[in-house]
Amino acid sequence: MKLIKTIANCCLVFITVIAVCVIIAFVYYHYFVKDTTIGVNNINDQLAVDIKKDDELTDEEKDIFEERWFMEANYYSNDKNNGVQLQELKYNYFTGYNLTQDQYRSTGMQFLGDFRTYTQEVHKESEANERVLSEFYYYDTTNGINWSGFKGQYGSVSTVLNRNQQFIIKIDNRPFSIQLDGKYDTYGRLWGFLWTVKQSTTYFDYGDVFDAVFSAIKSNDKGYGDYYITLDLSQYFSIREYDGTSGKFKADDVTDIIKNYAVLKFHYDENGARNSTQSIFGSIECNPKYDTSDEHIDTTYWQERMTYTLTYTSKLNGAELFTYRYSEIYDGYFVSLSMDGKKLFADMPRAKVNITLDLQSEYLAAKEIKVVGLDYNAFDGLEIDTLTIKGNARTFYLLEKSLNDTQLKTLKHSRGIVLDGTANAINNEYSEVLI
Repeated sequence: MKLIKTIANCCLVFITVIAVCVIIAFVYYHYFVKDTTIGVNNINDQLAVDIKKDDELTDEEKDIFEERWFMEANYYSNDKNNGVQLQELKYNYFTGYNLTQDQYRSTGMQFLGDFRTYTQEVHKESEANERVLSEFYYYDTTNGINWSGFKGQYGSVSTVLNRNQQFIIKIDNRPFSIQLDGKYDTYGRLWGFLWTVKQSTTYFDYGDVFDAVFSAIKSNDKGYGDYYITLDLSQYFSIREYDGTSGKFKADDVTDIIKNYAVLKFHYDENGARNSTQSIFGSIECNPKYDTSDEHIDTTYWQERMTYTLTYTSKLNGAELFTYRYSEIYDGYFVSLSMDGKKLFADMPRAKVNITLDLQSEYLAAKEIKVVGLDYNAFDGLEIDTLTIKGNARTFYLLEKSLNDTQLKTLKHSRGIVLDGTANAINNEYSEVLI
C-alpha cells in the first residue's frame, strides 16, 4: 500500500511538472512568438476556362481572347499637343461562377484630361459605398460590343462602379469575388493634448484606384509603349473564394496579411487622342463618331481640374472666404462668398467647387452666428458641383439669385430642413437629395 501511495505521489508530481511546462510554453508562444500568416492572390489572365487551343482560333477570335487581364489602361498623354488628353481604365471579369466565354463582361471608366483624386466628406459608410464619381464616362462591354447605359447612380442599365460592386474573377481557374472596400482611419489627440482617438475614416473609391494606376503608368522608366506591370491592390480591394458547396463566397478568417497582385496591361502614348477608334471603348465622350481636326482641338479637356470644398473655415490669405450679413427680420445671418473669393475662382475656370454648410457647427456657435440662409447673389456666377446644407429642422432661406449661374448639379440637405425661395434663387436644373 505504501509503495502504491509513493508511486501515485511521484506521478502527481510528474504530471504537475508537465502541466507547468505546458503553461509556460503556452504563455511564451502567446506573448513572444508572433507567427504571421501571409496569403497571396495573383490575379493573372482572365481567359475563360473553355477557351479553345490557339491553333483552333480564327484571327478575329485571337484578337478577342489572346490577352484578357483584370485591368487594362489606355493613356494618350497629349504631350505633343496634337489632340486631347485621354485616360481610360477597363476591368475584365465574369458574370458567373463557371468562368466560361459566354460570361465575359467588361466595365470601364474614361476621363478627358489628367485626373487627380480627391476626398469627399461622408458621414456614414453606406453613403460612401453608393457614391459614383460624376467626372467619368462609364462603359460596359458585352458580346464584343461597347456601350454606355449609365445615367447616374440611381438610374442605370449598366454596371455601377461604386464600393458596393463585386466582380467575379479567375484565380488558378477558380472563381473569386473582388470588391473595392478599402479604407483607413485618421487619428489625433482628444482636444489636442489628451489620449489618441479616431477622428475620421476615409473610404477609397474608384477615383483613387484610377489615379494610382495612371501615376504608375506615367512613372514607368520605359516611357511610351505597350507594357505589363504588376500592381499591389491590397490597400483597395479584398478577394474572397467561391465555395461551390454553399454557393457563397468564403471570408478568410485565418490569414493575417493578404496581398492581392494584379497584372495591368497598358498603352502609353505621347500623342493626343483625335478620334474614337483610339479608345479601348471605341467611343469618346460616349460618342462612337468622335473626331477632331487641328483647328477644333479643345485644349480645356487636358487641363488639370482641381476640386475645392468650401466651409465656414475656408480662408484666402488669412481672410475668411465667407461673409455674413445680419437681418433683424429673419433674426439671423445670411451667408455669401466674399468678393475676393469670387475673383479667386473666376480666375480658375477649371476649378470644381463643393460647398458644405453645417448649421450646427461649433465654429458658428463659438462666434454666436445663426445662419438662416444664403444672401442675395451669395454665390452668383460661381460654378458649384454640390451644395450641402445640414442641421436640425428649420426653414433655410435662399434669397433672390443666391445660386444664379452656378450650374449647380446637386443640392443636398437634411430631411428636416425646408428650403424657401429656390424658384428665384436657382436658374438651372439640379438634383435634390435628402440626407
